[in-house]
Amino acid sequence: MQTVWKYLEDLVGKGLELSVIFEFIFYFAIHLIPMALPLAILLSSIMVFGNLAERYELVAIKSAGVSLLRAMRPMFIISLLLAIGAFYTANNLIPKANLSWGALLYDVTQKKPAMNIIDNVFFKDIEGYAIRVGKKHEDNQTIEDVIIYVDDFRNGGNNNILIAKRGKMTISDDKQFMTLNLEDGKRYQELVNDPSYRARMPHNTMSFASYNLTIDLSELAFNRTDKERFSEDHRMMNITELKKRIDSLDRYIVKKQDGLYRYLAPYFFQASDTIAIKDTGVQKRLDYLLAYKKKEIEGPKRVNSISDETTNLDIIEPNLKLKPFKKNSTLVETIKREDIIDKALQNVNNAKRISLNNIDDTTIQRKLRAKYQVEWHRKFTLALSCILLFFIGAPLGAIIKKGGFGLPLVVSLLLFILYYVISIFGEKLVKQGAWEPLEGMWLSSFLLFPLAIFLTYKASRDSQLFNPESYKKLIPKLFRQ
Repeated sequence: MQTVWKYLEDLVGKGLELSVIFEFIFYFAIHLIPMALPLAILLSSIMVFGNLAERYELVAIKSAGVSLLRAMRPMFIISLLLAIGAFYTANNLIPKANLSWGALLYDVTQKKPAMNIIDNVFFKDIEGYAIRVGKKHEDNQTIEDVIIYVDDFRNGGNNNILIAKRGKMTISDDKQFMTLNLEDGKRYQELVNDPSYRARMPHNTMSFASYNLTIDLSELAFNRTDKERFSEDHRMMNITELKKRIDSLDRYIVKKQDGLYRYLAPYFFQASDTIAIKDTGVQKRLDYLLAYKKKEIEGPKRVNSISDETTNLDIIEPNLKLKPFKKNSTLVETIKREDIIDKALQNVNNAKRISLNNIDDTTIQRKLRAKYQVEWHRKFTLALSCILLFFIGAPLGAIIKKGGFGLPLVVSLLLFILYYVISIFGEKLVKQGAWEPLEGMWLSSFLLFPLAIFLTYKASRDSQLFNPESYKKLIPKLFRQ
């Protein structure tokens, strides 16, 4: 029902067949299995063992020498089979259902509204036409006071107009064409394609007793889209496909980082440190920036010195003056201080721009990788949750000793909400990059696992965990001590 209300606007008023609507709901119902199955196991286990405890059947079982864990064994086997089925569903059925549902949702949202002409309202959903009828009779065919704008009405033009006093509207059996049989009307058309239109404004006027106009309705039909175009979504892959995509993204991120380091290396390291770089682009920048050999210069103020056979340029701190150039240097004589500063600023800005672009790109890829990792772990956490919630529900039912849909339903809903909130919390942290996928996606299982052990232990010991009388007796003992 949530699905129907959420997508009601996309489903209503488009002339969709009931089979399409039911198909849409069916695919989305499969999508809800990861949420419904753990809750069903939790509720059923509380109800079954609550009924056994309420009718003192568990007491009879224990009096016969059968422990609670042994009594839970048949249901545990069923829960284990459900967990295996849940994994198969999450890995095979749900991706296929999501793929079919995603393609169907796209087709439904792209479909234009069905042919529905209302009195005195322009119908503009057919490309190139705007149709208005003054009155449409109950047979949905006979129409009166018809005005049709053709071609350019969407751009504000009205150079091709059909007017008729009455007519009949029929649609072919395959709903691909609509034929308008108009009577007693006129057609006015301005010849805008005529070369002399702006000078003489030529036009054509025609009166008719009968006029047939056929309109193509194929764009209003419901068309199916190829599902493969949506297969790259993380919700539509199994664990094998997810693993390949995660590995591809890991290699891409490493490649981008290595490329950035290789690009920035000439700006920060000496030539001897970057000799192993084989990239020709990096080597060219390295040769350009490190065209001169460095040598040590005494004095605390000087940074370094760059020289070769024909040049000798000392680079010092900005508050100091450059040393005079040698007269026999032909290249350095043309270099000024402003050129050096501009070149340095250009290099810094280029490095900053490349770094920011690389960071933005890798951030997007990391977020995408996190989605694939979340979906990969979800397929395993679903199977484990079926077993984990059984070991919470069964002992809890034996302790509270209540069956039916009353208290067990309330308790199971509260526990499942806790489990679901923790799962969503961990998933959000993984997608934001704050936690690793193993930490976030298994957080709910890590937290509820001790609770399952505690409840199972208490139930096997016939603990009065939820009996108020036991706590009333315990309080005087504490004060007496």
